[in-house]
Amino acid sequence: MNLREQLRHILPEFLPSDPGEAVKGTDLIRLVRLRLGDEYSDATLRYHFSILSYDPTSPIAKVDQGQGYYQRRKKLIASGINGRGGLFEGDSTDSDAACLRFQRVTAIYQRLMEFRGAFPFLLNGRGDASPMLGGDWEVPDFVTADWDVDTAADDAVRFDESMLDLRRHLGGPEVNLTGVQLKLGVTLDTFAADFFQALSATRWTIQSELVIAEPLSDEALVDALRNLGHQFGVGITSLGIELAKLDELPLPDELLGTSASAFEAVHSLLRIQKVTLATQRHTLDWAAFSSLRKKHESVADLARWLTACLQNRGPVRL
Repeated sequence: MNLREQLRHILPEFLPSDPGEAVKGTDLIRLVRLRLGDEYSDATLRYHFSILSYDPTSPIAKVDQGQGYYQRRKKLIASGINGRGGLFEGDSTDSDAACLRFQRVTAIYQRLMEFRGAFPFLLNGRGDASPMLGGDWEVPDFVTADWDVDTAADDAVRFDESMLDLRRHLGGPEVNLTGVQLKLGVTLDTFAADFFQALSATRWTIQSELVIAEPLSDEALVDALRNLGHQFGVGITSLGIELAKLDELPLPDELLGTSASAFEAVHSLLRIQKVTLATQRHTLDWAAFSSLRKKHESVADLARWLTACLQNRGPVRL
């Protein structure tokens, strides 16, 4: 058995499952030597640790933006929500738990956007409808609208009329629409499908975002996502919250209705990580938007909401 196969066999004994408890390379070498002896040099072992950490089938992962190694998880709870099987397949109780986690993430994301002055519009799971946990390839989970706001307005939020007129005369969009696809988690096994689903579902908006709830600790996974994000101009963000902590949070409606000060406790649980920034497209794909509006009621609702906002000269709730 060559060194690489030996390491695949013995490394799970020494690697912690929590990236926060990652083992430094020098310590891992010492532990491996307890099993393999002194046949291989430190440099050889370090080289194989590094090579294996970029192999999605290996048990070792290197932490991103830090030092140390931990045990790669082959299946996340999130894997079942992507429509490719997994821990939730065929179990209605676990599916309900996944749905509740997803709804909590959508509530958190909505609050974050509102605090940043953007106006989120939920497409996946509007009203009393249950969300599609696997997402959609044509329609994103969210669309956020960024309007130029009149900061001098004293009462309700109002749009900046002069900037709206200027944008209109210069041929630019009056509002920047960002399509957002949410995932509870991604792995080296699923990241490509998750990414291209997000790109497909948001291709008609001004820009595209993939938002992942779980922390992105695996260096190989982060590098793979970063390469795709830069290549296709998609923004990628991790909220950095463990799925188990989601279960301890208030219900989604309570998260949406809680005060700004109370929401700070939730915000403190997030460790937001920007992997890539979105690249703006020159214009909205009006032909695709019009076609989707006729096909999907949620997109028709979005069109009605945008029209109502323009007529009101400020954001409205549908």
